[in-house]
Amino acid sequence: MKKILGYVAGVAAILALGGCASTSAQGSKSSVKTLSTTKQMKLRTPYKKNARQLDFTNGRKSAKLTVLNGKKQCVKKSNVAKKGNFTLKLTKAQAKKLSQCSTFKYSVAQKGYKTYTVTNPVTK
Repeated sequence: MKKILGYVAGVAAILALGGCASTSAQGSKSSVKTLSTTKQMKLRTPYKKNARQLDFTNGRKSAKLTVLNGKKQCVKKSNVAKKGNFTLKLTKAQAKKLSQCSTFKYSVAQKGYKTYTVTNPVTK
C-alpha cells in the first residue's frame, strides 16, 4: 500500500513540476522581437517637397516597406533587395501625392520582428 501511495505521489509531483516548467518556458519565449531603434531603417537625408527619391539606411533583405502620405494613403510599396543603404525611386505623381501634407510615414515589416512605423516631415 505504501509503495502505491509513494508511486502516485511521485507521479503527481512530476506532473506538477512539468506543468510549471512548460508554462514558464512558454511565457519567456515570444514569436516576434522588437527591433532596437538604432537598427531600424531610417532616411539618410531629409525628404524635400516633390523630390523623386527617398534614401534609406539600415535596410534588411526581404523587408517590406510601405510609404504613406499624411492622409494615410499608400504611395508606394516595395521589397528591400539587399542589406544596407538603398534608394526608393518615385514617379512624379507619387512624389506629388507624398508631398500633399507636411508629414509622411513609412512602415517596415520583416520576418521575425514587429512592424514599426516612422514619421518624417516634408521640408521645403
